[in-house]
Amino acid sequence: MRVFVTGGTGYLGSTLLRLGSGRPWVLGASYWSQPPAVPGVAWVRLDVRDAAAVEQALKEFRPEVVIHTAYSKASPAALEAITVQGTVHVARACRALGARLIHLSTDQLFDGENPPYAESAAPNPLTEYGQAKLRAEHWVQAILPTATIVRTSLIWGLNPLDVTSQMVLELADGKREGGLFSDEYRSFVYVEDLAQALGELVGLDYAGILHLGGAEVLSRLEFGRLIAPFHGRDPARLPAQRRAEFPGLRPGNCALDSSLAQSLLQTRLRGVREVLRAHRPVG
Repeated sequence: MRVFVTGGTGYLGSTLLRLGSGRPWVLGASYWSQPPAVPGVAWVRLDVRDAAAVEQALKEFRPEVVIHTAYSKASPAALEAITVQGTVHVARACRALGARLIHLSTDQLFDGENPPYAESAAPNPLTEYGQAKLRAEHWVQAILPTATIVRTSLIWGLNPLDVTSQMVLELADGKREGGLFSDEYRSFVYVEDLAQALGELVGLDYAGILHLGGAEVLSRLEFGRLIAPFHGRDPARLPAQRRAEFPGLRPGNCALDSSLAQSLLQTRLRGVREVLRAHRPVG
């Protein structure tokens, strides 16, 4: 199976490639600045904003499946050019080549008023990022109706640390201003579980939307209080904050109903506590 990963140097993309090296795949991946030293991967420097470059890169690699993880929310311009139009370019290239597309989306499509959200729930994004991701989904569905659209949540991990966990440790160490929301809830998903689930999806003929969220719904503060002591920090040092204290709308509870995925896949999408127990030293 020839599998190409966009955003191969990102947090999820790099985990996909690391775990994918143990599968019977021929792996290709895109990078932007510097390709990492990952053995067995055909690296391509690629700007997804360039439609011709995307088509040429995929034409040369000849993937059977493309896992599209590349995105940016650095600015409104980046949201449109990379997260939306970049997805359009990837979807069109997949259609031209007859490749299957697995597109990564987000729980931020929902307004947080009626969780947990199943695949059939109507999106109502409150943030610019969620709105951009919804536009990208619409494009994927229009260009390639057979695509798999995977909506996931906050991705976390242990080695290396994810951005949210890094922030938790910096707050606990007094190296960062701010706090963690006590009233914003997500289905935190362990990066290795998510990557394994995506690996399973490569071999499944599934078309449409699929939710892949972790089994445990936590606020950012609750997540921080679990992560901090695991890494030797005092959870009491983590400041709490509430959404109402900040301008702009943020969804309160974007918990995903991932029961459909768990009925299709062998990979279990574990909760944070279960993952930490599995990695805690014995004795």
